[in-house]
Amino acid sequence: MARLPDGAKIPFGYERELGMDLLEKRMPLCYPVPHGWQSVRVLCRSGQAALSCLLHLVARRALPDDGSSLKPLKLLHAGRYFETDSLLDLWPRQVFELTGPEEPQVDVLVGEPVHCDGQFGLSDPSSLPGVRRALLLDTTLTGPVLDLPAWLARVEGSFAAVFRSGLKLDQAGLELANAGIVQLFVREGAGSSAVAEGEKLKEIRALTGSGLTLDEMAALSAPWFLDPGYFNQYTRRVFANNAALAHAIGTDSALFESRCHPSLISSAAVAPFCAIRLRCGDASDHARLLHRVEAEIDRRRLKLDKGGSFGFRSDRYELIEPDPKAGRPFLRVALGYRGGPNRDGIIDLFHELSALPSLA
Repeated sequence: MARLPDGAKIPFGYERELGMDLLEKRMPLCYPVPHGWQSVRVLCRSGQAALSCLLHLVARRALPDDGSSLKPLKLLHAGRYFETDSLLDLWPRQVFELTGPEEPQVDVLVGEPVHCDGQFGLSDPSSLPGVRRALLLDTTLTGPVLDLPAWLARVEGSFAAVFRSGLKLDQAGLELANAGIVQLFVREGAGSSAVAEGEKLKEIRALTGSGLTLDEMAALSAPWFLDPGYFNQYTRRVFANNAALAHAIGTDSALFESRCHPSLISSAAVAPFCAIRLRCGDASDHARLLHRVEAEIDRRRLKLDKGGSFGFRSDRYELIEPDPKAGRPFLRVALGYRGGPNRDGIIDLFHELSALPSLA
């Protein structure tokens, strides 16, 4: 028996089969359970591990009872996250057949309510195909902000899951340990239960080594992890800070493109960073933008850390340089939880840059 920092004991023999019930059973769940559905939580090693395990589960659930071969499942990715595209591309086409939004129905829909590929976009579930077998929603960018009933209305079958990286917005900006958070939804009366499907997902997690380690379990035993009230409080500030930056840049800048944040598309949309891209410019122009920003940070004595990812307590920036075939560069500026003069100074900096006719 291993003892966690909060005093709870957990059976520990073989790490790949480490149980995570102490965290998974924390209540209430992240998203309210609509009438007619059952729900459970399952934790994985990361957001990508969560999606990988879910895809295994979806393929397993689709196996015919008579032992015949699995027919290809039509899958639509309604989003832009490049690692999701790469992960889906690994699967053989006789398992998942990737398709476009023109299909009236698909077997599997992997959706991102808010997505970004250098500029932000929103997914409208009412305009997407019906879902015969499984809906998988990635809420890494939106955290607790989700119109779940609108998405479940697309599901003609009995299975859905909401998953996200648990490092970005769930840990008070402290980066305690990587994690992936899954909330399964199973329609009542469908011949299975959320608990049963959760056990199948945990079996896949163990077989693929996709679970948390004991060290990660210990770090995440902090009492506010998976607390919906704290989750909402923390993300509300992060979202508001980044929306303030976006509105200071605006949509009519001669220098920057107009969709640097989803709140500029819809007042209800949220995201934990801004994607700032030049209207005209290649990789070298964006490198010049980076140098200009860094010079202004030093001149104005601002605290803006150069570092990846988003959703943390402090403010960060990073130049994203995708493969030229995948898109153009952009500057990701992720304001964190803190407010005050430093946040205001960063907003002033980009507001002034947005008013320039060019970088010259």
